[in-house]
Amino acid sequence: MSEQDDAKDRLELALKASNEGVWDWDLRNDEMFYSNRVLRFLGCGRSDTPNIFHDPERWIHDECRREWVEQLDAVLAGEKDLFAMEARILADGGAWCWFRIRGVARKDDSGKVVRLVGSLIDISKRKTAEAALEEERGRIDLLLESVPVSVYLKDRESRFLRVNGATVERLGLSSAEEVIGKTDHDFFGSEQAAEVREDELRMMETLERRENTMTQEQWEDGHESWVMVTKIPWVGVDGEVKGIFGVTNDVSELIQIQNDLAEDTVQLAGANKEIEEERHRLRLLIDSIPMLVYFKDLESRFMIVNQGMADFLGLDSPAEAVGKHNRDFFADDFDEEAECDEKQAMETGKPVPTKLEKIAWKDGHAMWSMTSKFPWYDQSGELVGTFGVSGDVTELVETRDQLAQVAVILGRKNEVMKEELQLAREVQQAAIPKSLPVFKGGEYEAIFRHCYEPATELAGDFFEVIPLGNDQAGFLVCDVMGHGVRAALVVSMLRGLMEKGNELRNEPGQFLGGLNEGLCHLLERTGLTMFATAIYGVVDLGSKRLRLACAGHPTPLVRSESGVKELVFPKGAKGPALGLKAGAEYGEVELSFGECSAIWCFTDGIYEVEDKDGQEFGAAGMVAHLREGDLRSLIERSRSYSADGAFDDDVCVLELELRPSCDKASAS
Repeated sequence: MSEQDDAKDRLELALKASNEGVWDWDLRNDEMFYSNRVLRFLGCGRSDTPNIFHDPERWIHDECRREWVEQLDAVLAGEKDLFAMEARILADGGAWCWFRIRGVARKDDSGKVVRLVGSLIDISKRKTAEAALEEERGRIDLLLESVPVSVYLKDRESRFLRVNGATVERLGLSSAEEVIGKTDHDFFGSEQAAEVREDELRMMETLERRENTMTQEQWEDGHESWVMVTKIPWVGVDGEVKGIFGVTNDVSELIQIQNDLAEDTVQLAGANKEIEEERHRLRLLIDSIPMLVYFKDLESRFMIVNQGMADFLGLDSPAEAVGKHNRDFFADDFDEEAECDEKQAMETGKPVPTKLEKIAWKDGHAMWSMTSKFPWYDQSGELVGTFGVSGDVTELVETRDQLAQVAVILGRKNEVMKEELQLAREVQQAAIPKSLPVFKGGEYEAIFRHCYEPATELAGDFFEVIPLGNDQAGFLVCDVMGHGVRAALVVSMLRGLMEKGNELRNEPGQFLGGLNEGLCHLLERTGLTMFATAIYGVVDLGSKRLRLACAGHPTPLVRSESGVKELVFPKGAKGPALGLKAGAEYGEVELSFGECSAIWCFTDGIYEVEDKDGQEFGAAGMVAHLREGDLRSLIERSRSYSADGAFDDDVCVLELELRPSCDKASAS
C-alpha cells in the first residue's frame, strides 16, 4: 500500500470517528466530490451527485438561504477564506435536516479561488434538543412574566441575578436591567435591607426555607408595604449553594382593606377586643393564601399543573391531572363558566381580567378563588391553549360578608347615636350667645366680642359674660379636658355650679375656689377623672379697675400704651386647674384702665396650631398679629397658619375692649 493510500485511510478513520463527511469542489473543472458519509447524508449515489452550491433554491431551506448565498459570494469574491455556518439542507427522503458545514478556499497565484474543500456533519439531533430546551425556557419565561407576583434569583451576595416583570414594576423601574446586580439596600431602608441580608445568609448556611411568611417592608423613600414571602436556597447541580430563589406577593391592598374594616368597626362599636380578634383571623387567612398554577390545551384539558394545584384537586401528584378536565372535579355550572372564560382568552388573545369565582365541587360544597387566565402561545407564536393562576380566598370572602353584616347593624346604631349627639350639640350651642351686651358706667364702656368654633359635636370650651350690676360685669373663659360627651357633661356641671355661686361672682379668686370645690365633689361622686382650666375676671367701670383670677389657664393678652403683651401674674396668683385638688386657693391680679385698654382670654386651640414644619403659632404669633389686626383677622391668621388650614381643637376667644363712653367723647 502506498503512502498516499495510508493517508487516505487515516483520514477516513478520523472522519468516521468524528461522524463528519468531506466534500471538495473544484471550481476550475466545476467538479464536486463527496465522501461516502456526505452521500449518505444527502441520500444520493455517485452517479447522481448534486452540487448543493449550484442550486441553493432547491437544496437550502428558505430560513438559511440568504446567509448561505451571502457567505458563498464573499468567499468566491476573495473577501473571506472560510465558509462556515449551520443550515437546513434537503436530505434523504425529502426531509430538511440540520448540518454544520465548513469550507476553506484555495486560490491560484493570481488570488482567484479555484477550490473549496470542507466537511459536513449532521447536527439535527442537537438542534432538536436545543429547540425543545428553548420551548421549555419559553414556557418558564411565559409563566414568570405572567404571574401577578414578584419572582427573582439572587446570588450569594444577595445581588439580583434575574427578575420577572412583576418585580421590575414593583420596584418602580422600567426594565430588568435596572435591577440586575443591585441589592435590597438600593430599594429599601437600611435596617430592613440588613435584616433581609442576615436572613438570607442564614438560609444559605442552614438550607432553611421560608414559606408564605408575612413581612412588613420599609422602603427607601419611607413608605411601607406588606408582602407574603417564600424563599428557598438555590442549590446547583453540583450541590453547591448558588444563592436564593424568592417569590414575593404584595398583599398591601388586602391589609389596607382589613385595617379599614377594622377601623370602621372600632369607630361604630368601640369593640376593640373583638376587632383585634377579627384582624388576627384575617392575618391568618392572608398568611395561608396559596398560588395555584395550571396550563390547559385547546380542549381545556390539564397539561401541566403545579403541586399546589394538585393538592387543591385532591391528587397525589401533578402527573395525575394531565389529560383531565374541569368536569372531572367540579360541578357542571362552574365547568361551563370556566371553559367560557378560557375560550374568550383564546379567541381574543387577551387575558381574562382577575375575577372572583365561586367554585362548585361535584360533592356539593363550594369555595371562592381569585383567578387570572391568559392565552398560551408556544415559541413560534402558535396558540396552544390557556394557562391560569388562582388563589383560594374562601375564608376572606366569608369574613368579608360577616363584617359587612356587623357593619350594617352597627351602622344603624351609629345613626341613632349621631342623632342623639346632634341634639346634645344643639342644646349646648343654644347656651352660647349670638351677641354680647355692651356695658356702660361712669366715663367708660366695656365692649365684649367673641369667637367660638367647636372642633367636635360636643365641645369642652365655653365662655360666659355675666351682668353684675353697679357698673360691673363678670366674664369667664373655660376649657374642659378632652372632647365629646364626658367634656360636655363637665361643662354642664360647671354651668350649674356657676348658678349656685351667685354671691361670689364679684370676687374672682373666691368664685373660682367655689367652682373648684363643687367640681371636685361632683367628680368624686360620679367617678370621673376630669379637670378644667379657667380665667374669671370682673370689670368695674366705676372704679376703672379690672381683677382676674386664673385656674391653670393660658395667660391672657393685654393692650396698653406700650403695646400688646402677655399679662404677668405675680407669684402665687395662679391656682391649679378646677377639679384637681379640693381646698385650692386662687389669688388675683388687678389692672387699672390705664394699664389695660383691651384684654383677650382664650383657650389653647387658637395658638397650638402647627405649620407643615411642626412649628406652633403660639402666644407670640397672637401678640404679633394683635399689634395691628383685630379679633376676626386673628382667627383667620391662625387658621391659615395651620398646615391643613383647619383647627384640630376647640377655639374660644373672648375680647374685652375698654374705651371712653360715647357721652364723654361728645362732651369733650
